[in-house]
Amino acid sequence: MTIPDKTRRLLRSVPEEAIFHGTDPEDPRFGDLLTPIDEIPASASIVAVIVGIPQHIGVERNGGRPGAEEAPRAIRMAFTKLATSAVERAIKSERLVVCDAGDIDTNGKTLEQIHDEQHDVVSSLLHAGCIPILLGGGHDTAWPTIRAMNYVGEPFGVINIDAHADVRPLIDDVRSHSGSPFRQMLTEPSSALAPASFLEFGLQQTSVSRSHLDLIAHYGMHAIMLDHIRERGVRTAWDDALMMATQTASKLYVSLDMDAVSSAYAPGVSAPAAAGFTPEEVLHCVRAAATHRALCAFDIVEVNPRYDVDGRTAKLAGLVLAEVIAGLADRLGPS
Repeated sequence: MTIPDKTRRLLRSVPEEAIFHGTDPEDPRFGDLLTPIDEIPASASIVAVIVGIPQHIGVERNGGRPGAEEAPRAIRMAFTKLATSAVERAIKSERLVVCDAGDIDTNGKTLEQIHDEQHDVVSSLLHAGCIPILLGGGHDTAWPTIRAMNYVGEPFGVINIDAHADVRPLIDDVRSHSGSPFRQMLTEPSSALAPASFLEFGLQQTSVSRSHLDLIAHYGMHAIMLDHIRERGVRTAWDDALMMATQTASKLYVSLDMDAVSSAYAPGVSAPAAAGFTPEEVLHCVRAAATHRALCAFDIVEVNPRYDVDGRTAKLAGLVLAEVIAGLADRLGPS
């Protein structure tokens, strides 16, 4: 499995100080088990590639508070410190490979240029058979990933775990932002999105307008409200969401906006909400999604370290990333 040179040229390396390395060989951390992107073994069954998108231009366009550009570094620092007992055997056997390919180079670029480069990187990774795991950045990063899924062309489903629907109109009908990616997906005239396969999971009545819910319904898609999930139980509701998103789709993209989590647990986000999921609920959902063989792309967006408390939100995002990797290891069965 080879990543083209032209793809690697769009990425800048992660500073070494952003990756934690342990000192005890009997207690490896995720930072110790990362494989360089140019050393992926041909024997690997699953290759997960982490890519950061350090920008908050789309958040600012949407009237949100800046700071999400600092998230990829903060998430990596939290993630790479975590212990690896759930995945160590799968990674050391080289059946599961985890790479950190670095960041999209966003310096001095417009949001549209950044989106184009992200599209090219994600498309290349998908064509190579890798699973891109994207660290935003604002939620506008979902749009270039969706464009890449369209480019690959296989029928796909999408689950957005979010308090907000993010189906707002574009600014001046042309400029995307952190609140518009799923409207862009729904209105795209040439799309591989499978029928009835987009689900908004965890929307809150005080965070979404009736017109946005009507828009989702107009396109035959689904909005699953947080209070409905609470009534049914998160595990049951999530199992149903996975089934609906993959019923007519061969591929699945899951996007996690960290403001879906209650601000008691995730204060450092672009648009905090007093109500929301607990960490345990979100961690269950993402691991179950990663275990599902249809999952081919995942992202974590809207972490805002400038407003975090004791790194609480970044640590939770790091746990989310670890649970996604653990879910991929679960696919492989016992070592």
